[in-house]
Amino acid sequence: MRDAAEGQQKHGQQKHIETMPLFSTMDRNGRMTMLRPGRRVGRAAPLLPWLLTAAALWALTGSVPFGALLGLAPTPAISIFLGHPVTVSVAVVLLLVAINATGGVYSRAVEQFGQTRVAGLFATLAITGGLVTGAGALLLWTLTSDPSRPFDLEAIATSPTIPPELGAIVGAVFALLAAIVLLQLPGSIAHAGRRQADIERLRLEGSSFAGTLTAVNFTNRWLFNFPMFTVEVSYIVDDAPLVVSAHMRTRADRVPVVGSRMLVLTDVRGTTHVELDLSNGAVFEPDVTKYAAPDY
Repeated sequence: MRDAAEGQQKHGQQKHIETMPLFSTMDRNGRMTMLRPGRRVGRAAPLLPWLLTAAALWALTGSVPFGALLGLAPTPAISIFLGHPVTVSVAVVLLLVAINATGGVYSRAVEQFGQTRVAGLFATLAITGGLVTGAGALLLWTLTSDPSRPFDLEAIATSPTIPPELGAIVGAVFALLAAIVLLQLPGSIAHAGRRQADIERLRLEGSSFAGTLTAVNFTNRWLFNFPMFTVEVSYIVDDAPLVVSAHMRTRADRVPVVGSRMLVLTDVRGTTHVELDLSNGAVFEPDVTKYAAPDY
């Protein structure tokens, strides 16, 4: 079993590894987890530089609307500067760079943890954390520049101009979102790590059985344009036929048909993982539009 896994790793280093379809016997939707052959269980540390860079870009980008539109400019001169067309143009460029950097955080998180939920949390943290940092810095600067001015939420309704309290409220909303993400992220990382560790252990030490895809049921749902299915895989252990159910996420052009060969990996703990056996010439649904996501 170990030799086969090492062979897969060498093969994966030589050519692109196709990750679809993705199966899970325990999770569904964004919590479905993959581990590319040759990769180790994901770690958060390699993502931190990219996360901090993206957050810094969002902080710089967000300072313009927070300062020019939401009343968090410490002085009228700074408000005029932040609202200047040149400054706004620079902010638009920074916004595009921030979006690209956040996409990089997302893709690298998927590479590390093999899970879209964890990747989405990292990307959301980059956005909300950056905006909160920018808004918080401006709010602190505003309050310290005029300590005699009271912080009064009623000013939102009574002030003839946009008061800093409005920007503070908007910043607080992003702070709440960032806090929610921070609370969810450790558990999601741990969950993805456990799933990847299970897959790694099964590939190296588990028992492998040849299986057959006996049922493919479309759930009429898509996740990021990827159709979702429930499937059944039959295999034989000690002359006894067994069936394992799983969730499947794939591309519309890579939906395996009933009868496709599968690999079923199990261990004494009762953990089960299924994969499409690509070495036996997988056959996919010929009508690539059949499960394509609708255009709304």
